[in-house]
Amino acid sequence: MKLQIEGILQSACRIESRIAEELPSHSGLSVAVKEVIHAANHAKTVSEKARNPWSINKLPALFLALALLSFLFWAYWHFLHTPSISIAIPSSDFTEANLRSLRKNTLHPLIVEDSSQAISQLGNGKVDFALIQAGIPLSPQWVTLRTPSDEWLIWMTKPGIEKPGEFHRVLTGPKGEGSHCVAQDFFKKWNCLDSVQFLHEWNEIDSGEFDASIAKSNYDAVFMVINLADPKHLRRIEFLLNQGFTFQSPYLGVHAMKLGYPEPTTIQHGFICQNPPIPNRDVPTYRIPIYLVGRQGTSTSTLATVASEYENAVAPLRSSEYQFNARDASEVFQGVDAFLGILINIILAFLALLGLEMWMYRKRFHELNSLVSLLSMLQSNKDILGESDPQIRQENLLYLSTVSDILGLISAINGYYTQENSSLLFNNQTEVIHERCDNLKLNIQLKILHAGIPSIPNLSRLETSE
Repeated sequence: MKLQIEGILQSACRIESRIAEELPSHSGLSVAVKEVIHAANHAKTVSEKARNPWSINKLPALFLALALLSFLFWAYWHFLHTPSISIAIPSSDFTEANLRSLRKNTLHPLIVEDSSQAISQLGNGKVDFALIQAGIPLSPQWVTLRTPSDEWLIWMTKPGIEKPGEFHRVLTGPKGEGSHCVAQDFFKKWNCLDSVQFLHEWNEIDSGEFDASIAKSNYDAVFMVINLADPKHLRRIEFLLNQGFTFQSPYLGVHAMKLGYPEPTTIQHGFICQNPPIPNRDVPTYRIPIYLVGRQGTSTSTLATVASEYENAVAPLRSSEYQFNARDASEVFQGVDAFLGILINIILAFLALLGLEMWMYRKRFHELNSLVSLLSMLQSNKDILGESDPQIRQENLLYLSTVSDILGLISAINGYYTQENSSLLFNNQTEVIHERCDNLKLNIQLKILHAGIPSIPNLSRLETSE
């Protein structure tokens, strides 16, 4: 059942007419019923305004819905969302081995000219990671993850030149790139960096002009870090072998441990080519790792995504990179703290808006509460018990029943407010008005029941006759 304010208004108007006809001398009661009619009309106006989607009583619910949606989106974005990750890759490293690992929906390669441009893209925030060969100087604040795509160090010299100090002209990769940086580290450990000249003409091997330029330049050695599975590098090695270069071991001994990144390995006989066998003997050398470098502050979820997407069954990313440590624990606690902080702020803001709504209705409830107090005062001296005058008794009975009816209307108006705005149930004021009306009506009903008790003079007359 739903209360209709029009019915309350009609009942109030009937009571007003009855008071004018039957209790014309009681102006206080007439004023009270007029205030009830005014309160009912005001309740009707408030109810009509409350139906507006942007009314004050809708704000707590709208805010709560919007806040919860935003909170769910935040939780999804930080804990469930799989981000799209961009990786800057130098064109020389955009090989099939690397491309195989990047054929994922979440990893998007961006081809750049060289490693310096990849680092620049990373520093400017245009990409999330950069594919960089070990040996290139990196900021210690960046996050480095080792990939499965290691490369091989190739050290080839001309016959008769064996000692590091005898090399003066060394062919290597582009200046500042991986091969050149690794060569500088090795020659520095050989204590002959100042006496060597690095020449960056490696890419000219693929052109027909290199046959003449290699003889003219008179290179002493070739120092390269390459992917041996690439057919292009196989052609380059065959060309150098035809020019009289031979494989040598770039042995560093304990100094390799100081550099940190070279890993000792061996190029076995016929490993590069079987017919004819290249090399023609086992050659000790080093594997040079390829790193994915991320900016400082890269989230653990992003690192985990890269790990799961980039790894393959042959050479997965090293699990040591993802061991739960103090930093990860700190990030987890910070996430929980942010989670609870947002949730608590949503609750506090909702309660604040709810309190603002209660404040808007408080005046209406005070109006009804004041009417209850007025009626309590008006009926306080309208007693039946002990009144011997039948006319006064009849008038008091009518008066009390009218007050009881008015109290019923006040309780109905109070219920109408709650019906139109269920959030008012959180306000104890509605219960207070209902309880006051019920208690006062009970008191009035007891007074009305006293009408069945004989008056005191009648009781005295009965005692005398006995």
